[in-house]
Order: sequence, then structure tokens, then C-alpha cells
Amino acid sequence: MELELLNRLKLLVAICDRNTLSPIYSTVKFKAMIGEYPETIFKLFEVQYKQFSRQEVFAVDVNTPYSFILQLKDDRTRKAIKITISDYNESHLMIVGEDITELKKLEYSLKSYASIMEKQEKSLRKIAYTDSLTGIANRRAMFKRFTEYAQDEDNIKGAICILDIDHFKQFNDTYGHTFGDYALKYFAEKVSSVLDDDCYFARIGGEEFCIFSYTRDEAELNTLISSVLNLIKNCDIHTPHQTMTRISFSAGITEYKKHGTTLNELLSNADKALYFAKATGRCRVISFSTKLFQKSDDTPISNFREIER
Repeated sequence: MELELLNRLKLLVAICDRNTLSPIYSTVKFKAMIGEYPETIFKLFEVQYKQFSRQEVFAVDVNTPYSFILQLKDDRTRKAIKITISDYNESHLMIVGEDITELKKLEYSLKSYASIMEKQEKSLRKIAYTDSLTGIANRRAMFKRFTEYAQDEDNIKGAICILDIDHFKQFNDTYGHTFGDYALKYFAEKVSSVLDDDCYFARIGGEEFCIFSYTRDEAELNTLISSVLNLIKNCDIHTPHQTMTRISFSAGITEYKKHGTTLNELLSNADKALYFAKATGRCRVISFSTKLFQKSDDTPISNFREIER
């Protein structure tokens, strides 16, 4: 009676001989989709599931059912059928087919959704931490990277440099803002090409850029930035007026621990060194010192923040 109920419910169920897998009972649905002869059943399982093993079928007991998934057609509709071979009694096994097509579709949808969300997250992260004009890191990314660095107590050596393009306002005023944007991208590309993996490069605002070196002190970073300056200032740029111009920058450098432990402190002191570089002629690299703004007669340079960049 129970077996007939299974038949009316159109379930894939068969009771088979333990040694031969010859069905002593099978539902109409089982016969239609799986078969009704031992070799037909074995052959289908072997073709559909490459890892199928007859030895594992014969070793099935009450504690070790054998399960796998088949892709079958039912009324021209492809179905995912989970086959479970389990213990029925001492001489027989039960084969049950469970239609998990909808579950598989749901799994696929969830994986697709997760993949889309992952791509969107990466895209949003890139937008959040990338300067849209130059394609390098932005101010937010620089603060994030420095925070990660400072949290590691083993990191005790490092230096920060602020670079500011000299007379950048003249580029915009003379050649237009489109050329100004081009100059920023050109500058970012040139600087990026000569920095090594121990440097993190970001645009932190306008024509200001920042370089954070993980392994150099201020003197070593000064040497590196000076070599970058020598490269940049000798590069010709084509202008919209069919002429050539050149670009240079001024830079201020501070050392981690020595001139500050937070990025705000280091940037503040690097900014002071940068302004000193601007005040004393531009196109130069200056390391921060508390004595920077003292003249030879110990009179401070006045209004250094009012210097036109």
C-alpha cells in the first residue's frame, strides 16, 4: 500500500537487490527516468556521474548511504535529480530520486547574485579609493594605507612627501582647464613610472600629490624625490598652442616617528617644508626641520602660507 502511494505521488523510488541492483519494485516515474533493468540503471549512473562506483553501492549500509546528482530529462525538461542509495533491509537497497531542479536554480541565482554583488563592491571600493582623473590612489586611500602601516608595531621606518606642481594656475589660465587636467594626468603617470613597490602614491587634492615610502627615512626619500624631480623637469609637454612647455614641482618631506606619528601630523609638517621650498625658489625638495623658517639673523620668514603656489 505504501509503495502504491509512492507511485501515485510520482516519486522516483525503487527497491533493488543489494548485490545485483535488480529492482523488485520501482515506481512508474523511476522506470521512465532511470530504467527497470540492473545494467540499464548501472549504465545510466556511470554515464551521468563519472565518479560512480559499483563497489561503493555494494558497500552501502544503514550508516553510509551513497548520494550523487544526475542531469536527466523529464518531458523534455532538464531536471537535476539527487540519487540516494540507502539500506532497506539485509538483502535489499532503496534508491530514491529527489528532484532538486528548483534548488539548483536557486543556488545558481544566489551564486550569480553574490558574484554581481562582489563585482559591485570591488567597483565601489575602486571608486572610493581612486582619483577619478589620474587613476592613482586618492586622499582617502592614502589615509587608509597609512593607518594599516601604523597599526603594525614592526613598522618603524617610513617617510612622507607632499609634491605640488609649480605655477599650476598658469597652465589653466594660459591653456585652459582641459590642458590642466592633461598636465595632472601626465604628472601622475611620469611619477608612477619611477616609483618602486616601497612607495604609495596618491593625489590628495588639486595639484597636490603625496608619496608614502614604507622603508625610507627622510634623507633616503629626499634622494628618491630629487631624482624624480630631475626627470620631470626635463620632460617636454605639447600645449594646445602648438608649443612646448615643461613641468616642475616643489616637495616637502617628513619622517615617520621623528616628525609625527599620525598622517595629519606628518602632512602638516611636510606642508611647511613644501611652502619653504616654494618660498625659496620652487623646483626643489626640502626636508622638514623646526629651523626652516629662521633666517640667518633668526628672524622668521613672514607669511609663508601666503606664498603663491
